[in-house]
Amino acid sequence: MKRSTVLIPVLLPRISDTAALQLIDILEQLLDCVRHHYAPQIQRCQRRQRNRAHTAKPQPPHLDAGELF
Repeated sequence: MKRSTVLIPVLLPRISDTAALQLIDILEQLLDCVRHHYAPQIQRCQRRQRNRAHTAKPQPPHLDAGELF
């Protein structure tokens, strides 16, 4: 299944420098927790992707008889 990504513009409120720093700190902590929780799955997925990249053989381009480029 191919995933598609859609970017949605987000209007963030203006906050103070201190509040922005605190928000970034909270988000980094949350990201660390999520990475720790899903670390085994992430490693398996990355290993499979590396294995596919090493085993995949490039296909030569298919050209029709009358096609030059």
